[in-house]
Amino acid sequence: MISYTVQHVLILRLLMCYNFESVRTLHNLLFLVSAEKIEQQDLGFYDFVRTGTGAYSRSVQRIIDDLRKEKLIAEEGLRLTEKGRRIYATLGAALRPFYSFWNLCVDVVERHGGNPEELNRRVFYNLTFRRAKVGERVFFP
Repeated sequence: MISYTVQHVLILRLLMCYNFESVRTLHNLLFLVSAEKIEQQDLGFYDFVRTGTGAYSRSVQRIIDDLRKEKLIAEEGLRLTEKGRRIYATLGAALRPFYSFWNLCVDVVERHGGNPEELNRRVFYNLTFRRAKVGERVFFP
């Protein structure tokens, strides 16, 4: 059994509220949300690397792998299992102090109309992302 962090709970909530067609879209969303403010946010992810298809975070991927290992996410796709829903129901209140970060997640998703391709494309318009070369860290090089 793993120790769940608030970032684990955030990803569970995102998966509970939105349908992600790919892990890539989840990485790109969390990049856009983390890049939304100039100052670092407590719940943000800042280990993104630029790839040819968007932003990639080892931290986000590790959390997704943890959730799959614990069988909270289905093996295929990004759907919560029944166990994942129960764990989120138990731990979801941990996100209350981070309400502003959650609102940024919702704002970014709504700004792009919930369209995953638009969200994935939008990463390439982000100035911070554009300054990094493929394979380089995006934040704090």
